Amino acid sequence: MFLGLKNLSATSLKGKLILVFALVSLIPTVVLILVSYLIIAQGISRWEIMTNELNKLRILPMIENVRGIASDPHVIDGLKRNTEFAVDYNLPEGYVLAIYNKTGKLLFNSNAEALLYNKLASLENLGLPPVSHFPIVGPILPKEPIKLNNKEFTLVANACISEDYKTLLGIVIVGKIIPSAISDIKNMRRGIIAILGLVAVSIFLIALWISSLIAKEITEPINKLVLGTRELAGGNLDYIVDITTTDEVRILADSFNEMTERLRKNSEELKRIEKSAAWREVAQKLAHEIKNPLTPIQLSAERLKRRYYSKPEGYEQILNECTDTIVDEVERLRRLLDEFSQFARMPAIKPVLTDINGVIKDSIRFYGEYPENIELLSQYEDNLPYVMIDPDQTKRAFFNIIKNAVEAMPDGGKLMINTTIKEIETEQNIEKYVEIEFADTGTGMSKEDMSNLFTPHFSMKKGGAGLGLTIVKKIIDDQGGNIDVISEEGKGTNIVIRIPISEELNSAGR
Repeated sequence: MFLGLKNLSATSLKGKLILVFALVSLIPTVVLILVSYLIIAQGISRWEIMTNELNKLRILPMIENVRGIASDPHVIDGLKRNTEFAVDYNLPEGYVLAIYNKTGKLLFNSNAEALLYNKLASLENLGLPPVSHFPIVGPILPKEPIKLNNKEFTLVANACISEDYKTLLGIVIVGKIIPSAISDIKNMRRGIIAILGLVAVSIFLIALWISSLIAKEITEPINKLVLGTRELAGGNLDYIVDITTTDEVRILADSFNEMTERLRKNSEELKRIEKSAAWREVAQKLAHEIKNPLTPIQLSAERLKRRYYSKPEGYEQILNECTDTIVDEVERLRRLLDEFSQFARMPAIKPVLTDINGVIKDSIRFYGEYPENIELLSQYEDNLPYVMIDPDQTKRAFFNIIKNAVEAMPDGGKLMINTTIKEIETEQNIEKYVEIEFADTGTGMSKEDMSNLFTPHFSMKKGGAGLGLTIVKKIIDDQGGNIDVISEEGKGTNIVIRIPISEELNSAGR
């Protein structure tokens, strides 16, 4: 019933609601129980007073009987001669008679099974003073009823004295069973307290259970909204909060879903605008890059045309220079158009569970021989989890990074490639990544160059198209990873790539 309350925090909204509802139900319950107990206890007290008064009235004839018997000084001597002597005393029905001598020995008991049998015959067991201290004058009543054989008795004792009122001859006791209704009054009080306590606990537990259900009804929709905001913050614009209630929370959920839908449409429109703007920028830069080689091609062709008719001295040299210029610029145009075509028509990502260490090794082999002044160092994490990537596209990205690193060290240096597992703590949980680091000791980059690093057609190399790192970033982004670049001019560059690890896929696929 309360399994859901085991791990519930008192500081959570649900915990607070349950606590408030439980207290609200507990206060009137406690008041009701107390009032009920006081009313019942008052009734029992009155009943007890009445029964005590009735008991006192019942004791009066017992006192008369015990006085009558004790006033006969010959009763002790008669019992010594004949134990049946006491039967002559005509006691009312339900009464018992016990007579002791002056030493405290039981001489007679009219109903040993019901009351004063031998093993409990001592006066102390009956709540009476011993013979040596027994008062000669007046009857004596024990302070409390005597309980024997699961029955309660009212006793009255009186001293039997000599005719000169100086010598104690024995003790006469008359007893009567207390009616069960009177003896059960105390048990009834305890029983009522136990029942009321049980009722109070039951009401509180039921109230706690109902409070848990009510709190769940209130907090579940709110928790769904909280989850929706987290999904939205994480970039999931397709998430819909599904709430079946008809209250204000449903209105809030509908508003949230409408807001999410508008954000999704705005995001799509923004992407479309950004894509259009990016292509316009690419087209402008591409047109500019094409114009640059066209000018020397045109000038070389015009120069050849002019020289061709006059055939001046050194014409062959001019011909070679012009044709070399035309060939170089055409080659430059070809490279530019190839890279642009590659960027514009990148194949779709086809992710599979892949060993990232193997992809890096393939990229290194694919590069071929390195310059003698370049030292390649690598350190791979053992038992690295597999990641969901497109191995061909990722190899292409790593090759591009390695190529750029080598070209950034014309005078030689070191290229270090490391893989490891990285844990990043977020608000929701701890996310695990495979981290790949490419660190070179090359020329590095300025802050201005860093800000334009992934911009299409930005290049730090002469004649470069500026699409290499743009392609690398797109490949990594499309696979759910991220790329960071740390560089300082003259001190080299570190490129860090993180690709998320899927524990479920690793468990299923390996």
